[in-house]
Amino acid sequence: MGSPVMDTTCAAFRRLPADALRPDAVHRFVVGEDTRLRVLDRDEAAAELGDPFATLLLLRGVFPRTAGEVLEALDRESPAGDPLRDGFFFLLGEGSQIALTPETGSVARRLRFLVARGVGAQGADVLLSAFSPDEGDVELMAWDRRSGGFNYYQTVGTSSAWVFAGNSRHALRDPTQGKGPFESHLSGTFVMKELRFPWLHWHSKAAPILPSVLSQDPALVGHPWVTGDNPQGADVCEIEVAKPGIERWARHRFDRMLADGGRIDDPARILRQVLGTPSVNIVSSQTESRDTAPGRPVDLPQTFFVDSEGLTEVLGLLPPPPFSVDGELYLTALATAGARVTDGAGFVQPGDTHFAFAVPERAFEDQVVLRQAVRVGLLTRRLAACLLMTDFPNPVFSDRRAALLAHVPPTATVADGAGDFSERMAGSITAAAPNTPEGSPEREFAARWARGEDLSPLDDELRAYYTAVGARLRTQDGVDAYVRLAESRRARVRTMPISETPLLFVTTDVPRAPREMRADATVTEV
Repeated sequence: MGSPVMDTTCAAFRRLPADALRPDAVHRFVVGEDTRLRVLDRDEAAAELGDPFATLLLLRGVFPRTAGEVLEALDRESPAGDPLRDGFFFLLGEGSQIALTPETGSVARRLRFLVARGVGAQGADVLLSAFSPDEGDVELMAWDRRSGGFNYYQTVGTSSAWVFAGNSRHALRDPTQGKGPFESHLSGTFVMKELRFPWLHWHSKAAPILPSVLSQDPALVGHPWVTGDNPQGADVCEIEVAKPGIERWARHRFDRMLADGGRIDDPARILRQVLGTPSVNIVSSQTESRDTAPGRPVDLPQTFFVDSEGLTEVLGLLPPPPFSVDGELYLTALATAGARVTDGAGFVQPGDTHFAFAVPERAFEDQVVLRQAVRVGLLTRRLAACLLMTDFPNPVFSDRRAALLAHVPPTATVADGAGDFSERMAGSITAAAPNTPEGSPEREFAARWARGEDLSPLDDELRAYYTAVGARLRTQDGVDAYVRLAESRRARVRTMPISETPLLFVTTDVPRAPREMRADATVTEV
């Protein structure tokens, strides 16, 4: 039905021709697998879609046009007492903390809602995102209770048609991985970019979104989604929705591998989430920029300096101390960098984002994959530690660490929590190391692997690094260098689909250049 669609990005759905959609019908367009939009008949839809949004609504001929109508239909079609009739409302937007003034009235704040229904111990069964409760263009994901994974859906304009865009499993294999919704949902799971306190850009107790910035057209001030029975802050989304949902899919993904005899046909797909940076979360200081002043410390996120979640929380290595910088040093570094918040369309505000020092950190979805890989026995603690300690001062965007992907064995088998994958991968790296240049990631790995099962020397390396970072943070040169390093990492994020507006980060005059942290806590341009 319709002409071939060549766009393979998230935007492909916005470009679907309106006349190609049949009202009150379920369509299928899994980018990379389908070359054309097509209508699913009822038997086809029933065979593929086992989530409650499909079984309660679409397969019964109920086709809501707006986000609000989705909730009304779930209330109407769900039995009394069903968790699908209850849920949470969340509000977020990159421009949400820019005060409303005559000068900021034209700023595109991109305020949008996230609604979670059917929330339980494993997260939500239905999640929908929309800019307004009463308009179309709804993105929805729902857990498939029959086959597992999230099913992704999209409306197009004002049509009553719904498009099935794929299941979580499509994110993990060719020809669909990285395409359509999986351009952003890279591992097939829920994305909450700002996942940690203070949840930059989200309505929360740390930074409420004020009624003054809410849209008047359509009117959101006083809307039940804002003021009703269950509007919640980002803390609830993190704890009740995001993390459980991400863990749910990862656990299902690995349990299916075990059920298939423990054979893993593409372990490199898993290791890319351990060694690379396919996605990120955004973390920031807990200090509001307006409170930054000489003599006041500005706390800095630990995960900027080290992968503390992977190395410490998963593998039990030495935790980092709290890191902070004097407000005077930080303000000077911002001024030197020409820091400003801008929408790229005329609005400019000198200084930093609402919370200071917003930077990328390793994505929680990738940390969960690390945990699962250790749980099922694909990775031993020793291998995981030696891999993550390679170029450890650069927890994100480490080309050196990612180079070790060349040594991933083509297949793996795990059984009863064990397998020979770790020994085979380590053997490949250590065998290659003597033929690589001095300072290569292979030689770095091999030196640590040669120490055996005793990981305590890794704590000594971390301790020396943490001491050096603390000393550098007491100098202007050190703080200036870390601001430049932060800008290099932000530049990498700006090339990713999750970066939708210039308001995601502060903008600076720091020259574009790749920069790396070294184990002595100095920054070098490469």
